[in-house]
Amino acid sequence: MSKRVFFVTCPKGVEYLLADELATLGLAQVRNAPAGVWVEGDLEAGYRACLWSRLANRVILHVAEVPADSAEQLYDGVVGLDWQPHIPAAGSFRVTFLGHNNAIRNTQFGAQKVKDGIVDSIRGTGGARPNVAPKGADVTVSARLNRGRLSLGIDLSGHSLHMRGYRTDKGIAPLKENLAAALLMRCGWPEIAGNGGDFVDPMCGSGTLLIEAAMMALDLAPGRKQEHFGFEKWPGHQPELWLSLRQEAERRAHDGKQGRVPVFAGFDQDSRVIATAWRNIQRAGLEGVVHVEARPVQDFAKAESWGEQGLVLTNPPYGERLSERKELSGLYQSLGEAVLRELPGWRMGVFTGAPEFGKSIGLRSFKQYKLFNGKLPAQLLLFEVKPENAMVARDPEGTGEIQPRIVNAERADMLRNRLKKNLKIVGQWARKQGIGCYRL
Repeated sequence: MSKRVFFVTCPKGVEYLLADELATLGLAQVRNAPAGVWVEGDLEAGYRACLWSRLANRVILHVAEVPADSAEQLYDGVVGLDWQPHIPAAGSFRVTFLGHNNAIRNTQFGAQKVKDGIVDSIRGTGGARPNVAPKGADVTVSARLNRGRLSLGIDLSGHSLHMRGYRTDKGIAPLKENLAAALLMRCGWPEIAGNGGDFVDPMCGSGTLLIEAAMMALDLAPGRKQEHFGFEKWPGHQPELWLSLRQEAERRAHDGKQGRVPVFAGFDQDSRVIATAWRNIQRAGLEGVVHVEARPVQDFAKAESWGEQGLVLTNPPYGERLSERKELSGLYQSLGEAVLRELPGWRMGVFTGAPEFGKSIGLRSFKQYKLFNGKLPAQLLLFEVKPENAMVARDPEGTGEIQPRIVNAERADMLRNRLKKNLKIVGQWARKQGIGCYRL
């Protein structure tokens, strides 16, 4: 197969992870771009990206790049291209347009100029006039304007690949599926799962992290349940090749459940959100694999079935009002205490838009990643859950108030009782001797 160039889009901050993932699918990196990666490979690799990429938003087959300093220059560039290999005869297409400059100040105008150029190009070579369909088009043409250059391509994905098909209900501020997958990769979940580790989310919301973790561990293709892709009516589509890749994905899904299946356990204090998570789990076909129940983080406790190693990954709430933030400081502290008490030896990741609450967790973070949750800046904080990594938690509001940090309550009680006993014995002797400073 001949080499082709693709532009694969992703959430901002995930570009390097995406480049590594695409390399495993047969697409070699050409260069990074904001919220995307330019890669090259054959059509099979492009299909694999649509089916297997856990991080991508869209996979765009590059057609050409034309100058676009003016509307006329843009039109001339588009009309000069051969579009018949990409637009089905008597078929339909639509254009998505991103970007602007001094001459093209809104996306509607830019999209219209691209449409006009495509239609006139096809008619000028004797082809039947294609229909322009805003919805339900056979093919989607992607147009991206940047610094006076217009990049044109065919959207092979047809929809944002973060939509796996299992999440139709939504919890409060749900994570997008590909962002959840990026968090799992940054935490090292594939390696932890490969070494026999389990997965827990103490504040699971609608269950996205749980489902994505299970799909990774069981080798389930994220696009496996999608019925339609943007290339199916594209003239260059190779149905037999695509069918073979779908069949391979089904074989891998079967094989992925034959070995040890990790524990996947999620909890949330809101029973209504848990009901939403359960519906998502069922749509993903993971009932019997992922367990969720209503339980506040303060009551978090390790089950007997959980192993000695694993990953805790969660996306706690973070408030805007001062009253909310003070309450949430206690929630983050409860999270840290519960995980340190119940799961020593595990790794923990906390994804938050308020990283200052990391101080309340009471563990030293060994790594921090800057990401975005939509347009909101956020951080992923990583912790090795070990007693020696415990520290005094401070008030994140900056008051300097020291919060007591008890790593082992049983031993703390033993120490307190020993000190009281010593004080009673040594104190009597010290008073008789007139000594006011002594060692217990």
